[in-house]
Amino acid sequence: MTNINQINPKEPVKIRFKKLSNNNLSIYLDIYANGIRTYEFLHLYLIPETTPDAKIINRHVLNAANAIKAQRIIDIAKGQAGINHNMSFAHMRLCQYVQYHIERSQETHRSISYASTCSNMYNHLASYLGHRVNTLQMKDITLDICKGFAEHLKHARTNTGRRISGVSAYHYFCSFKSMLAEAVIDQAITTSPIDQMRHCDIPQRPVVIKAFLHADEVVRLAHTSCLYQVVKQAFLFSCFTGLRLGDIRNIRWGDIHKVGDDYRFSIIMQKTQEPITNKLNDDALRWLPTPKGHPDQPIFDLPTTATIEKVIAQWVQRAHINKHVTFHTARHSYATMALMAGADLYTISKLLGHRNVKTTTLYAAVIDSERDKATDSISHLYKKRCEARQRF
Repeated sequence: MTNINQINPKEPVKIRFKKLSNNNLSIYLDIYANGIRTYEFLHLYLIPETTPDAKIINRHVLNAANAIKAQRIIDIAKGQAGINHNMSFAHMRLCQYVQYHIERSQETHRSISYASTCSNMYNHLASYLGHRVNTLQMKDITLDICKGFAEHLKHARTNTGRRISGVSAYHYFCSFKSMLAEAVIDQAITTSPIDQMRHCDIPQRPVVIKAFLHADEVVRLAHTSCLYQVVKQAFLFSCFTGLRLGDIRNIRWGDIHKVGDDYRFSIIMQKTQEPITNKLNDDALRWLPTPKGHPDQPIFDLPTTATIEKVIAQWVQRAHINKHVTFHTARHSYATMALMAGADLYTISKLLGHRNVKTTTLYAAVIDSERDKATDSISHLYKKRCEARQRF
């Protein structure tokens, strides 16, 4: 006879915690049954136990969470034989499914920024739906709701009252569309209502002429003193590598390797979590600080982002460059200089680590704009010479 103490069935429901920005812990259930994993956010929170009262409160909250967990285990046991588990998705509230979607995207190593985009999307969705956002079930999402949300994003504002950009509206709706597409796979909904929307009703990504520096302006900055030398080095290193500020902060000496006669860097990009390996040209190598310490030590010891942007603004002004330049301008400058040098869009998309070459095509608009300016300047020069000849 089997010893009952030897049987250790795997629990289908586990209590898990997610740390919030205020140091509270959000409690949710990790439910795995019938080969499907779902998450149920309980809207219960543990607070830092800084006082005896806080410990008592947390004990009661955990007791409540365990009671809900026990009930879910009973529900699963009763429904093993006949209840369609996918019904839990259909009856899941929208607010719960958004959290589940974010958690799953993080587990699959999707872009870190995607979770932030989804959170912002949900905030605007809550603004649009009002109190219904807490009660609306996934199965109740209609075409009218999707169309209304798309229209809402055209006039949506941030917490500070500033209207969101067209790019932000585009990304928020894309994350909403992506979430509904996964809901179809989860059988929470039969079809995505967005598939029935007309193209003109869906927010489109606007063409934005990105600010960038010409090669001669980069040279001018290189010959201009900067209040923080490390900021100057990091910015110019970005001009010749296309790395974002987050990646510049994270890159270590151990990420640079010599391969034959060339030096290459290999990193996991912070924004997309995608690996990238590129050659370091002579200009990029020239702006590396003197190596110090362990291979795990960051190459650039940078101040806060606010300080960096302030220092860059002063530096650009000192170089007599009349442009609004941020650290990210360095990445745009790298892309546009490569385009002007004759590199094709596909190559540049790989150098920048873009997942989709469509993202890189935005830089083509910059080049077209510059070509238009060149054409206009030639026409203007010709006109001036004709006027000068007529005077004589």
